[in-house]
Amino acid sequence: MRKISYDNLDAVLEKVINGDVRSVSKVLTAIERRDLRIFPLLKKLYPHTGKAKLLGVTGPAGVGKSTLINRLITAYRKKKKSVGVLAVDPSSPLSGGAILGDRLRMHEHFLDKGVFIRSLATQGTWGGISPALFEAIHVLDAMGKDLIIIETIGVGQDEVRIAQLAQIVLLVLTPGMGDVVQTLKAGLLEIGDMIVVNKADLLQEGQLLEALEETKAGRPVLHLSAESGSGYSGLISHINEAFKKRDVLDARRECFVREELQSLLYEKLRAEGKGFPFTDHLIREIRLRKKDPYSSIESWDKNKGWNKNENRDKNRIPEKSKP
Repeated sequence: MRKISYDNLDAVLEKVINGDVRSVSKVLTAIERRDLRIFPLLKKLYPHTGKAKLLGVTGPAGVGKSTLINRLITAYRKKKKSVGVLAVDPSSPLSGGAILGDRLRMHEHFLDKGVFIRSLATQGTWGGISPALFEAIHVLDAMGKDLIIIETIGVGQDEVRIAQLAQIVLLVLTPGMGDVVQTLKAGLLEIGDMIVVNKADLLQEGQLLEALEETKAGRPVLHLSAESGSGYSGLISHINEAFKKRDVLDARRECFVREELQSLLYEKLRAEGKGFPFTDHLIREIRLRKKDPYSSIESWDKNKGWNKNENRDKNRIPEKSKP
């Protein structure tokens, strides 16, 4: 694969916006390698983002998240929706690459031009989420994906971070996990907007149902059958209805902006280990695409603080959230 032409980023930008898969793949590779030469492109790209819907799929390992995502892709493609998938996988200790490559997943969609699937290595990042994930979401958004599905590897802190990135979060469980659910209590269970019981063919009355009744707090609990495919139409209806709640989505988008700013600042200034201030005004400006996060970080670095004319809010990243 030929490298990106950094001398002509406008041409690269045009190809990405037009959905050129090869160009998108090159940009994602540069992002994952943290090649600083790609950031001018990300600035140009940002005004073209903000249209895609973000769906998080999370849950313990072995619950069938990839199978569920595969069926979701099929359902949305039937509706002529373009779909992107970012699968956040464990990193190889040798190369830093993803052990579970995207070619091992969802193989039936590889030849579909309306589907783009990419694995991202976590690279030992605090929280388990790849530092490239934010930028990768923007790239898939800019290339025209209607729905971007984010799958996490399913270890404690990952789910918390994913909940702050996605607009809607599916928590996937399977029968026989009653003991696990009881131990999770207010942690993992609270982040799912919907609780999906996969492989419901095996479901029997017992600990799982009892535990979910105690903790679901008004959220829908949906049963899916991996064998027959039953339950998916109901799940998609719930997802579509959830995406219509504008106030909730705007709040989630602002959480995304806060998380991205935190990630960029942490990457740039992690040696200082301090909390970083964010103003509500700045968050809104970025959400509305009047500013981009990259120029905002450069401005912070140059001035060692935000514009003095902006009113500071009381929201700061708590020190205990730092490693």
